[in-house]
Amino acid sequence: MTAAEFEIIEFLKLNPGTFFNRKEISRKARGRSEFEEDPHWAAAPLAALVVQKYVIQNDSGHYRLCDNFDGI
Repeated sequence: MTAAEFEIIEFLKLNPGTFFNRKEISRKARGRSEFEEDPHWAAAPLAALVVQKYVIQNDSGHYRLCDNFDGI
């Protein structure tokens, strides 16, 4: 697991049943200054987390932890 994937997981663990859009995850998982530098940094790690089945994406393109997430 990459550092970026871990940061996203840690953010999503704060509200495990809540869906967040990619922009909000990008801003809150690392902070505003890094978001302003690269607002799309979370796209690839989120896609990888979906493939690994740690995170699910709904029809609106929002993300949350999988129901059976047991930690890393």
